[in-house]
Amino acid sequence: MNIIARISTCAGIGHLMRMKWLLHEFMLRNYKLSLILDESSVDVSYLLKDIKCELYYVETNSKSDLGVVQSVIESVRPDFIFIDHYELGFKYEVELQAFGGKVVVFDDLANSHYCDFLFDAKWQGSETSKRYENKLPERARIYQGPEFALLSPEYSNIEYKKESDDEKRQILLSLGGGGDLALFAGLLSAIPKLLLKTLRISVVVGPQAQNRHILDSICYNMPEVTLLEAPLSLAKHYAECDLFIGALGTSLYELAALQVPSITFSIAKNQHNELSHLEALGHFFHLDSIDLTQMKRLGENVANFLNALPRIADMRKQSSLVVDGVGVQRVANILTGTEYNTRARTVDRYVHAYKHLSSDVSVRPVFDGDINDYLVARNKPSNAKRMTVKEPIERLTHYLWWFNNNRHSYAVEHNGKVIAYIWHQLYRQDNAEYLYGGWFTADEDVPFNIAILILQWQLDFCSELNPQAHWLAVIHKENKFVNLLNRYMGFVETPVDSSFYVATQSLFPNADAQFNFVMRYANE
Repeated sequence: MNIIARISTCAGIGHLMRMKWLLHEFMLRNYKLSLILDESSVDVSYLLKDIKCELYYVETNSKSDLGVVQSVIESVRPDFIFIDHYELGFKYEVELQAFGGKVVVFDDLANSHYCDFLFDAKWQGSETSKRYENKLPERARIYQGPEFALLSPEYSNIEYKKESDDEKRQILLSLGGGGDLALFAGLLSAIPKLLLKTLRISVVVGPQAQNRHILDSICYNMPEVTLLEAPLSLAKHYAECDLFIGALGTSLYELAALQVPSITFSIAKNQHNELSHLEALGHFFHLDSIDLTQMKRLGENVANFLNALPRIADMRKQSSLVVDGVGVQRVANILTGTEYNTRARTVDRYVHAYKHLSSDVSVRPVFDGDINDYLVARNKPSNAKRMTVKEPIERLTHYLWWFNNNRHSYAVEHNGKVIAYIWHQLYRQDNAEYLYGGWFTADEDVPFNIAILILQWQLDFCSELNPQAHWLAVIHKENKFVNLLNRYMGFVETPVDSSFYVATQSLFPNADAQFNFVMRYANE
């Protein structure tokens, strides 16, 4: 029994790392392995020291590339030919058909392929099953979803706990096998020195990492920082850390398997993910891109995330998808026609406290799982144009604000779907109490009758809690809907020469002549 694997190493070691464990599984099942890798200036053979195999190196997508593959196929007569390579695709795979052996492709970019089996661990919600429509031959068997993530056996049996007995928080930083280490140098240099003394920080240095010298210069006088030189596995480091910060590649599934609190970002095209798809895996903190400025800001404010770790850990438990760490066995069993029993994990669920305003409209407190949807709704152009601050709020800014705000926020649901977010906050000035707030739609505009229900609930709710507080608001003059609604609910023009007007200016410093200043007196 033989397997040939054509694996990419030209753009990083991600492909090799995820395939390594599948190949290891087949080696344990007594298959003989032949690996064909890209020619590279970086020697990655040490990553395969646990695998018995014949190694070949070729120039990617050249005549010699297919020639070597054909020669090896004719020599070993493989049962399967594994392809995990973004630069090789449909035409390459068509050529392989003439040589013999079933072609098994591993992809996460939804490219066209000519194969017998295709495995893709990427999750895109309801669109997952459509990713390869009209892109594969009819005979191809497709297997999709995180259950096919190719992880080390460690992830199926390691417990999520720290081994250190001290009270120092542990942070793990990783860009995978490559990346620009100047980013982490910027983060480390920005962490406040008093906070740094309470931390243990490990930084993964991949074999293809850039600007190692910049990181070294920063870490020279930082005994709190340990550099991990191209570790073969991060499972133990993940399990021991309190917080992971790094690139979102294969780490997405590794972190999900161990439920590690994480802040991630994308540094490659295959790392792009919709937030809702990440949330299904219990991961809520992701930046679509990263630069040195953002990284320094993250370092300056990392205490915000450390203080919120219990909440972030709870968010991890809300995953609707479970990564159980046995994807390699699952794939191997499918290819060999055997069965494998996997263990399940109990998934906790948030229990919402609903207030029903009608048979189909309800209000509940916002919970941490709303964090990204709340920002998306606030940044909708139709909402932002009516606010005193019209510019979109960046995701990192929002994350930092989320754990440190005094706002009371609520989600309004219509037939179980969030249609708006409403908020209020108490403000004291010169021995007087004021309430201010707002709301913004999550989808389409809210009908007038539902808007009345929402606002009436908010006014009644706040009046009961703060009966002496006066409501203050500013409303864009072009927002005729809200102006009409607030007049209907008893708001009047704020007297210009009053303390109410001064307080409103303090609360809404960016409100200019385009806004109406309105108020509602206490107990009205």
